[in-house]
Amino acid sequence: MRPRVLVPLLLALAAALGLILGAVLPSGTPVADSPTADPTQSGTTAPLDPTRSPSESTPATDGVDTVTDVMGDGGGVSAVNLPQPEFEVTKLAPGEKPPQFVTISFDGSCSNDIINHYMDTAEQVGARLTFFVSGLCLLPEEQKFLYDTPGRDAGSSAIGFADDTPEVVQRIANYKKAYEAGHEIGTHFLGHWCEPNDGAVNSWGATQWDSEFAQDVMFMDDWAGINGVANPDPLPFNHSVMTGARTPCLEGQRDVMYPIFAANGFTYDASNPGMLQWPSVNDYGLWEFPLQTMKVVGYDRSNLSMDYNFLCAQNECNQQADQATCDRIEQSTYDSLMAVVDALYNGNRAPFFFGNHFNTWVCGAYQNALTRFMYDASAMYPDLKFISNADLVKWLEAQDPAVLAQLQAQGVQGY
Repeated sequence: MRPRVLVPLLLALAAALGLILGAVLPSGTPVADSPTADPTQSGTTAPLDPTRSPSESTPATDGVDTVTDVMGDGGGVSAVNLPQPEFEVTKLAPGEKPPQFVTISFDGSCSNDIINHYMDTAEQVGARLTFFVSGLCLLPEEQKFLYDTPGRDAGSSAIGFADDTPEVVQRIANYKKAYEAGHEIGTHFLGHWCEPNDGAVNSWGATQWDSEFAQDVMFMDDWAGINGVANPDPLPFNHSVMTGARTPCLEGQRDVMYPIFAANGFTYDASNPGMLQWPSVNDYGLWEFPLQTMKVVGYDRSNLSMDYNFLCAQNECNQQADQATCDRIEQSTYDSLMAVVDALYNGNRAPFFFGNHFNTWVCGAYQNALTRFMYDASAMYPDLKFISNADLVKWLEAQDPAVLAQLQAQGVQGY
């Protein structure tokens, strides 16, 4: 049984104890984002197991029409995850060319203006996005000591907390809107402490990961009670809808965290570097959806497919620049995205994964470039599909294993 559904027990534990967005790669690999970013602004593979069900972790919703039919404890979430707009999965015939999948994900996912901008863009192009929510975006500053920070003092967070309850209520409304539009809600976990800080994610053992999971569940599933909202507009889902994550700074000992991910119902992880090739399942039964190595047009270098990595390649990680530099960065990022998708579309058709933050760095260059890319790529390539990571898991697991093995055997796409 998934421990995340035991919310009352977790709350009791929290009371007894007295009681968003970056990434660096393990082992000195170049950074993927900044541990000081403002959350409000800003392995070995194994063959697919055909017996795994892509929906086995989602509670049944037969006969359920509204959240009020199945209200969860605390009143802020549904006891079961209500259906989303259907994602149509087609099964490939042997030798048939797959669609070109592009998955766009966001770490933190807190800012009101930015999430609505991307949801509006997605609606225009028929995209389904992945939002990795930092759970402390639902915990107000005045309640910060409810967070028993693994390896650090309680109430310690590298990305802050929500300003107040009205801000939390607005974020809940955003996640409700996103879910009902078909977007995925995943997790970026909580305090976001990364090396070289004490208590960094890389130092966590199983006890710390279990604690982080339990508290992530509590802050979402009892958001209304924690914030004192008496008559909440509830989420049409609960924390059990989360089937994947990107870890803070891409950190974490895989042999420690992956068994815990699997035990909590995850089907994939998006925390590793990788290449432009079809994904596989690792030894822990999780799909690996990596940040991929791609070219940075105009800068004579390659980079992981994440906005902060681009910032470091294009502007030495500095978030401010003059307008001319901002314009150059925007065009470079747009050209880089179009070039990698063109190579994949005309090559091995491997899914492309691009990670982002809710940021306005360098005059909003990355937001502008990504928005342009979404419009132009969807118009240029008729069988390109912007889908969520959860959608991609469903599609992959619906394929005949022999057909999927043929796709995986194509190797890395060069360009």
